[in-house]
Amino acid sequence: MNKKQLSEHIGNIDDRLVEQAEKIPNYRQLHHRQTIRRFITAAAAFVLMACSFSAGAFAFAREIVVEVPAEQETIKLKEINLTLVLPDDWKGKYSVEKNGQNYIIYHPQVREGYGTEIAFDGGILFYIVCHEEPMTPEQFVANGYDFVGYRYLFSTSDKTYILYYPSDVQWNPENSEQEAEYLGMEREIEDIKFVVDNILAD
Repeated sequence: MNKKQLSEHIGNIDDRLVEQAEKIPNYRQLHHRQTIRRFITAAAAFVLMACSFSAGAFAFAREIVVEVPAEQETIKLKEINLTLVLPDDWKGKYSVEKNGQNYIIYHPQVREGYGTEIAFDGGILFYIVCHEEPMTPEQFVANGYDFVGYRYLFSTSDKTYILYYPSDVQWNPENSEQEAEYLGMEREIEDIKFVVDNILAD
């Protein structure tokens, strides 16, 4: 029924009322459109979720290889509560001798080829000395303990740890292979880490 037919059927009705009646929205049609929009949105979300799950399953299905680093080469000096973390290539190239509270780290093959029977001679890489008193680097020097080349490591509440270098040639000068081996390890001494009471110190 159009506007004219409605006006004739009902009688004398204001044209404005008829126009307003024609402009009333169709709520059923609007509701139907909203339902379609919601359905499309939900379907799109479902497709995205399915794609992400598939991609994740594909990624995790591949074999993952994680390289675990080899166990570090260490020397544990239990009596003075100190651990030395050595360069990896030192494995099998060093030995440790205890002398009181002090330790001598040396290269056994270089010592054997040194050509002497005197104890502690030849192949010595360094000494670890534990002084039974806490000292700052300045106090260490003032006490006259710096008589040979050394490296001040650290001080605890009751001890001071020092690395001393040997003061003379530690390899057979006539053996160039032995000299190269010893000097290569000597250069790596600065890479050693020192652990006391689970605290790392360079």
